[in-house]
Amino acid sequence: MRRALTAALLTSIFLLPACNLTSQARVDSIKMMNEGIQQLNKNNMSGAERAMTEAIKADPTHAEAYLNLGKLYRKQQKWVDAEKSFRGAIENMGDNPRGDYYFELGSVQVAQSMEPGTSRAEQEAKWREAIKSFSEAIGLNPNLYKAHFQMGTLHEKLDEPEQADQAYRKCITLNGKYSPCFVSLGNMYIDYGFSNVAMSVLTTGTEVNDTDADMWNGMGRALLNLNRPKEAVDAYKKATRIDPDKPDVLFGLGMAYAEIPMRKESEETLNEFISKAGNSPEHVKKAAQDTIMRMQGPI
Repeated sequence: MRRALTAALLTSIFLLPACNLTSQARVDSIKMMNEGIQQLNKNNMSGAERAMTEAIKADPTHAEAYLNLGKLYRKQQKWVDAEKSFRGAIENMGDNPRGDYYFELGSVQVAQSMEPGTSRAEQEAKWREAIKSFSEAIGLNPNLYKAHFQMGTLHEKLDEPEQADQAYRKCITLNGKYSPCFVSLGNMYIDYGFSNVAMSVLTTGTEVNDTDADMWNGMGRALLNLNRPKEAVDAYKKATRIDPDKPDVLFGLGMAYAEIPMRKESEETLNEFISKAGNSPEHVKKAAQDTIMRMQGPI
């Protein structure tokens, strides 16, 4: 009887469900990674980097440790190190592929392209790499609407409006409340000479989000291009109520006043623009200055 009972107990032990045990190396890595995240939240960059580097040493296959180290480097604008870390995360995804890992990689590649002194050829090469990364992200997670938006932006930079149009529209389809897609699509149509189509896009956009200054700024641009300066002024005014210090809105409003013409208002608004122009393109600043001179001239 005792033997039969012992045999039954042994059999029941082996029928118990197996636990999904984690290696000690992974446990140690997770602990150090979490310590790194805590240090990052305290803005202790050196402590965070040290802990996350140790996490990877403890378990070189820990994808999430690479991911968080990449985020740390991105925060420090160490783009090359961030790209290397994100690639490490991708290489170690294993059986759990993540589209957001490729999205992080693409974002860093875009940031590298914007570094001072980067040639146009180098920029285009980085944009192509980023498009490939965002495409991989979408392949793993088709609902990553921000990846579609980024692809649209890059295709537009590469003077590929058809591909940009498709990407922006897919972004809108996936998330109709994400206003940057409407803004970018509308502004692209303006830049390519289709202000009437832009009006349709941006009008829909304002129905989705009427508190986006960039949306109303785009509306102002389109209306001004369609020789409707009074309506353009109304659109720009809505933008200034949302963000009174936005330089491109002030520039557009000043130029719209000039077309009515409302000389005093144009001069005052363009002078305000110049005082806040910051990194605005030099040709835009010159256009503002020339218009001020014109407004000060004889009627």
